[in-house]
Amino acid sequence: MLKELQDLGLSEKEVAVYLASLELGPATAQQLAKHSKILRSTTYVQIESLMKKGLMSTYEQDKKTLFAPESPAGLKRLLQEQQRAVEAKAEDLNTLLPNLIRMFESAGERPVVRFFEGKEGIESVREEALQVKSKELLVIYSYEKFREIFSKEELASYSKRRIESKIQSRIIYTHVEEPEPNYSPLPLAEVQFLSPEVLNVKSDVLIYDNRVAFIVLDKTLHSVVIESNSIAATMRGIFEYFWMLGKKEIFREK
Repeated sequence: MLKELQDLGLSEKEVAVYLASLELGPATAQQLAKHSKILRSTTYVQIESLMKKGLMSTYEQDKKTLFAPESPAGLKRLLQEQQRAVEAKAEDLNTLLPNLIRMFESAGERPVVRFFEGKEGIESVREEALQVKSKELLVIYSYEKFREIFSKEELASYSKRRIESKIQSRIIYTHVEEPEPNYSPLPLAEVQFLSPEVLNVKSDVLIYDNRVAFIVLDKTLHSVVIESNSIAATMRGIFEYFWMLGKKEIFREK
């Protein structure tokens, strides 16, 4: 019964003394200490606490101070008191919550940052991007580095699922040599090329909903996903700038 009585709000030592009292009946503090295997000085502290809770009482007999247990039915009253205390705290919290929420919201947005390692981590980020609610995916990436990590089959499979999910994609890519001659956009995709001199990409970028993912394809593959409306909006603005810049580059070539 030790754990069950503790769950009702008694400490471990209170339970030991109370059970000893129930077993012995009226007893001295020394007898209770011996039976509960608790130091005598500590037993006095527990007896006093139990008396305040209405679970023990004391009286004099033959010039001895005896301590007796009160009915365990008092535990029900103790639990009811705890329930009333919890209800009172709940009411206090309900009163405080509106002000606390206003303080929380006035402090501004708190970005959530998640880290992923290895190719498996990158694949997790790319899978998450396929769940985009806005059905729009903005991409900036390095043509060479990306194809060092993912095979044509893997890229084709991903594109197929993106199309099946009806996600519109706009892609800005760089290429060390020249624009890939056979790189034609897939359905629901638009593509812009920028030379590395214009946009020197060190990490790939995915922008979707309120999230921005930075994918690093160096020796140690890793990625970072930031969930923030402000940061996502800023990165969309940057993307749009380079998107228009890519259009101007094509116009000048023509």
